[in-house]
Amino acid sequence: MNMRIHRVLMLLSGLLLMVGCEKYTGDELVSTMDEPASSGIYLGKECIVPIGSTFMGGGVANPSKGSSHRCHMYERYFAQGPSWDEVASVVGISGFQYTGVTYSEPGQFIDYIGINGAILSLDAPLRIPLEQGKYKGGCEQVSSVKITNYNPGTVKNRITGDMNDDGKIDIVISLKDGRTLRIHYRGKIPYDGYY
Repeated sequence: MNMRIHRVLMLLSGLLLMVGCEKYTGDELVSTMDEPASSGIYLGKECIVPIGSTFMGGGVANPSKGSSHRCHMYERYFAQGPSWDEVASVVGISGFQYTGVTYSEPGQFIDYIGINGAILSLDAPLRIPLEQGKYKGGCEQVSSVKITNYNPGTVKNRITGDMNDDGKIDIVISLKDGRTLRIHYRGKIPYDGYY
């Protein structure tokens, strides 16, 4: 009898752990959205700005130090990356990948996230400094940043550089006023064309 109670308790513990982990690791809003139509900037559960296209790029000035990274997200769809001085992005992300450092977490090399101020009715862009993907303060409106996906996707054609539609970006920004801002993108993330 004692063994049966022990097994039942183990089974119940396992089920509770699975349910608890599912709630903790899975963001219900983001985990159910895998279609490109769901791409956008969310405040709570409401999409306040759609994201129509995303482009990534970077450069290597000194290979012994590493390479820079940049990402621009736009409200409208563009087949090719638009000129930065002609079309304002809704989100800008930049960072640096240091030579000799092993990067194993999503977005670990990100050093900055900028969000167009009009999205939150701010007079200036929301500027969020990061240190290799970790938020350590520096923005008076933000309490924490969590990067759960930062994947440009797979290459469809190595000669042309055409990408598949499997890029994924999920960044959750907790604001000090208690609200949550989410950057969510699903779809193609081509090279931005800047050198």
